[in-house]
Amino acid sequence: MLLTFIALACALCALAVGALAYTLLKGSRDAGAAAGESESLKLLREQFAELESEHAAGNIGKIEYAETRAELERRVLEEADGEERAAAAGSRMGLYAALASALFVPVCAFVGYLQFGSPQTFDPEFLKAQAASQHQGGHSDADMMAQIERLEQRLRENPDNVDGWLMLARTHGAFKNFAKSSAAYEQVDRLMPGNAVILSDWADMLAAASGSLEGRPLELIERALKADPAYWKALALMGTYCFDRKDYAGAVRHWSKMREGTEPGSEEWNSITDNIEQARNLGGIKAPAEEAALKQAAKRAAAAVREAVVEGEVSLSSGLAARVQPDDTVFVFARPVTGSKMPVAFLRFKASELPRAFRLDSSSQMAMGVKTLADVDRVVIEARVSRSGNFMPRQGDLEGTAPEPVAVGAKSVKVVIGKVLD
Repeated sequence: MLLTFIALACALCALAVGALAYTLLKGSRDAGAAAGESESLKLLREQFAELESEHAAGNIGKIEYAETRAELERRVLEEADGEERAAAAGSRMGLYAALASALFVPVCAFVGYLQFGSPQTFDPEFLKAQAASQHQGGHSDADMMAQIERLEQRLRENPDNVDGWLMLARTHGAFKNFAKSSAAYEQVDRLMPGNAVILSDWADMLAAASGSLEGRPLELIERALKADPAYWKALALMGTYCFDRKDYAGAVRHWSKMREGTEPGSEEWNSITDNIEQARNLGGIKAPAEEAALKQAAKRAAAAVREAVVEGEVSLSSGLAARVQPDDTVFVFARPVTGSKMPVAFLRFKASELPRAFRLDSSSQMAMGVKTLADVDRVVIEARVSRSGNFMPRQGDLEGTAPEPVAVGAKSVKVVIGKVLD
């Protein structure tokens, strides 16, 4: 196996040197790749701005906003890192340096591998475990702790960096370092006092550490509600505190106010309503007359969501079949004709399943979406084959679009994937 690896490495080195020489002579591909990365980053930032706009307009719930923002921030970091790598790869070497590298670098690499390498990495079980680790997306604990130490050092040098303190607080909380997380939240509160979001997150973290909302968590929740009486997380925590103390009337009061900011019939609305009804049953509290009307409205909304579908078939142009691998990822999605371009419905499957019938409905909303099919009348249906498995379009991906926008409820929509993205 090791000898096979060395032989393959030699061949790859030869290809790499040839590609480098070609790049030096032609000199345009690196710039195009970097521009592609920049376009991806620009698109992510546009989606971030659209998310903020939708949230400010009240068209997106608080929980979905927080989750979507975190996902977009993660993707911005990934794309920014990709640009850095592309920029580093784009630095040009002289032709003589390339020829010298063709001799010096491979020899040193092979000798170094034989001396210090790890042949066990050719074990299929090791590779499977490594792939699983990468799929789960994270850095190792050691990498994370090193990053935390660097962040702490920067904060010692710049103690008024509120974003840094907030990142440190949440990171320590994720690693269950509750004392350090609380200390970081103290600094955030010093720099940004009276912020309901920060106070609620802080209280939630302390409650997770102690197993109770009594004491300091309750003080923070009360401060959060004083700062913003309608903030959903503070209301949720206060309702939970009342419920645990068997103050069922208080729990109903706070959870009912929290429910006012949700869409009747939505999953969030139904979950809060179940909690309210449980508190009413335990406290012997009679539901107000308007509660029945609310439930009817929720049922009508749920029925409308179930009926919002688009069905059809997606296929691959025969001329592009050789460019697709069975494990490539296919995305089929619907986006509004006007306004935000964020998908309102989303489906993912393997390229080996092409051609395939698809059904998009309101339950197939993608994580970054802020609306569903039930919120729009007409949509554009698109499909994309991604070699990377990432939804963001990249050079070399294959794409196709339905001939024209369709009304929600349309059947037999045909999408042919027949375009290569430059």
